[in-house]
Amino acid sequence: MSGSIVVQIEAVLPQLPESERKAAQYILAAPEEVSKLSIHVMAEKAGTSAAAITRLCRSLGLTGFPDLKVRLSVDNAKPQKPGYYDIERGETVHNVIQKTVANSLQAIQDTVLHLQPELIEEVVGLFRKAPVIYMYGVGASGIVAADAAQKWLRLGKQASALQDGHLLAAALASAPADALFMGVSYSGNTKEVVQLFRVAKQYGVHSIGISRFGNHKVSELADTMLYTPLAPEATLRSGATGSRLAQLVVIDILFFAYASTQFEETIARLGQTHEAISFLK
Repeated sequence: MSGSIVVQIEAVLPQLPESERKAAQYILAAPEEVSKLSIHVMAEKAGTSAAAITRLCRSLGLTGFPDLKVRLSVDNAKPQKPGYYDIERGETVHNVIQKTVANSLQAIQDTVLHLQPELIEEVVGLFRKAPVIYMYGVGASGIVAADAAQKWLRLGKQASALQDGHLLAAALASAPADALFMGVSYSGNTKEVVQLFRVAKQYGVHSIGISRFGNHKVSELADTMLYTPLAPEATLRSGATGSRLAQLVVIDILFFAYASTQFEETIARLGQTHEAISFLK
């Protein structure tokens, strides 16, 4: 399963350099035609260069122009153009349900475009070695950080999602060797998150960023990046809802990948923590 490449091109279009933007605009105008063209013919038709098209493919997280054509063919075969839908005035409950589910599915499918298995394996290895993991986010991203922390706590890891940035900065300054900092920010430019990435870098703490696809402060500062889809801005923030879901999916994938590498220990730990909290029921 893969997400819509057309949706991703639309989302990153304003950020692209002029030469790549020309190629992107031509793709959006004629996706069916592009799926059948050679890279040189498309470059001529779009008024750009083959090199610019190759750079665009890399910007989209693709392996090259053939990969782009495959993604376009998949989109073209769909009966309805994929995308994100905002809630309009006076929507029926039926429409609200349909649009919310469609946005959620689209966010999950588009997440697949940017998750590289080798990076997941790298992060799992870092988590396995880390004596302590600090996680941080603001607002909805804070919920994602808290969810991640409780998952790894149940597996016996010293994981925390401190909400006080000053305390977290102090913790990073005295962190042991192989400690990790994971910062979550959809925009990639949240002031508090960016500042803590700088603190982590200053004190040699390996940092992992979870943010939208594209160039931003988090992608510049993080040692390892995990990307989620860039959803179009919406009046009622349906894009933010989708981004939160995409971030949670990334955490779930990391958790299950981590758990599968030490399955017996994971089952034992989960059993212990389940028993420990049973008295609260």
